[in-house]
Amino acid sequence: MSWKYSEEYYRNYTRETWDECAEKYIPLARQLIPYHMALLSLTEPKTGEKVLDVCTGPGEPAMTIASMIAPNGQVTGIDLSSNMTEMARKTAEKRQLRNIEFLTMDAEKLELPDKNFDLAISCFGFQIITQPEVAAKEIFRVLKPGGRAGFTVWSTQDRAQAIDVIVAPMLRYAEPDETGYLPTPYELGGPGEFAELLQKVGFTDLKEIRKIDYFRAPTVDEFLDNFLEGTPIGHSLGEEDEEVRREVKAEARRNISRYQTKDGIAIPCECVIVRGQKGHN
Repeated sequence: MSWKYSEEYYRNYTRETWDECAEKYIPLARQLIPYHMALLSLTEPKTGEKVLDVCTGPGEPAMTIASMIAPNGQVTGIDLSSNMTEMARKTAEKRQLRNIEFLTMDAEKLELPDKNFDLAISCFGFQIITQPEVAAKEIFRVLKPGGRAGFTVWSTQDRAQAIDVIVAPMLRYAEPDETGYLPTPYELGGPGEFAELLQKVGFTDLKEIRKIDYFRAPTVDEFLDNFLEGTPIGHSLGEEDEEVRREVKAEARRNISRYQTKDGIAIPCECVIVRGQKGHN
């Protein structure tokens, strides 16, 4: 039976699956810190600025930025998942961060005023946004003239090994829709691909860099469980029949075990970081 991804289906699936795994995402979120810091080094948040974090998840790097731009700066973090934004609010309260707010909101329909932010960032959100160009236009709209934006997305399949060790076995069994489309975590990760999208929207002074860091876990099973329990990957695999689930996990374990070190599992993963600016006109 033929079928087709619809924007509504994909958006609802994204919301529901991230709500489902929000609390168990934290161990993986901690492994993103080196990528976050590389992005902040490139975009340079400044004291007193207004900053928007799109697809903030459990609140980072929004909370790190809040500390950087205090006392007069203000951060707004938005995410499609209400469970994520609720977790972020609680964490910000515990850290006594007064200059930050978290809102449940669709990146493609920002309920925020025009020309309002000095800086906007998004870390690993654009590969799961239904319409990336629409979201980029929204970010462009809410930036002040001269405002800056920075984004991270995963690189190509061959360079994002920490993800591919699990996703590649799954893709062997996944069925594309009637048009041949099959969403992957690697969209926008090709050379110049994301920068080209931003240029079409109107961003200038574009710069692209790449950063490699490592995903780590004490054991093969813990590495696999972190991804299956802490991301929608596990939900997707759960929709397959028992034999497929067993074969995918077995292949994933074999893939992960190739990266065994004396200190546990360490698998490299490259991300693309792109910075752009909104013109003053």
